[in-house]
Amino acid sequence: MEILPIIVFRISGKYAHFRRPYTNVSSLSYPFPPRPTIIGLLGAILGIQKDKVAKIFNEKKLKIAVEIEKHIKTFTHVTNFRQAGIGNIDYSIIKPKKSWNPRKLKNTPAYNESTQIPMELLRNPSFLIHVSICDNNIYCELNNRLKSNRCVYTPCLGLSEFLANIEYINNYEVEKTEPGEYETKTIVPKDECKLLINKLDPDKHQIQELKVPHLEIESRKFSYRQYLVNMKPDTLPIKMKLNTYKMKNTILCFL
Repeated sequence: MEILPIIVFRISGKYAHFRRPYTNVSSLSYPFPPRPTIIGLLGAILGIQKDKVAKIFNEKKLKIAVEIEKHIKTFTHVTNFRQAGIGNIDYSIIKPKKSWNPRKLKNTPAYNESTQIPMELLRNPSFLIHVSICDNNIYCELNNRLKSNRCVYTPCLGLSEFLANIEYINNYEVEKTEPGEYETKTIVPKDECKLLINKLDPDKHQIQELKVPHLEIESRKFSYRQYLVNMKPDTLPIKMKLNTYKMKNTILCFL
């Protein structure tokens, strides 16, 4: 029976924005942090360089489960994006005369021009993050840093303006269990389960199917995966086909 050591911690804040890359006119947010976002957060806690994070925390070395703790509340905030001017460039090699004015580049935007973009933000989000790391040294380092609330870089919730509060919860072990019918609070990959529609309750369930970044295959290029998300903080009735892990009455499904 496969047994995995797990670290669980909470991330929360006043606001969060996990941008959906396929949006254009308005900037929409995922209701939970995708796997690449959490990998970046772990890199910030441990002080790992950006270009090394994806390699160190690949799918074989790191497993992540995400649990939404609060009902997802969103609002739209209009953000000003300003394009800064490039300044006046002096192309002359010889010292110019006093009366000489440097040429301006053609077709450049006027200074201080701004574009207003509606941005969807999550209000007071809170998530439980369950991580299992194969490398024992990294596992111990992460566990110690979370316990003592120490980070190398400032953790954030999607954008640098939205600081993250991190709270260490516990560490425990989970064991792989047989496929079957379960209830879980974690985000579930659609290809690994079947939703039990006859057990859904309108008061407890608000289901969304989302296409979310999964793995970084090249620099800033990602593969995607479909997930089932309950927007309300309640259990989701599913029939698991594979990759199910259990700790007492808790069922974990990894991203």
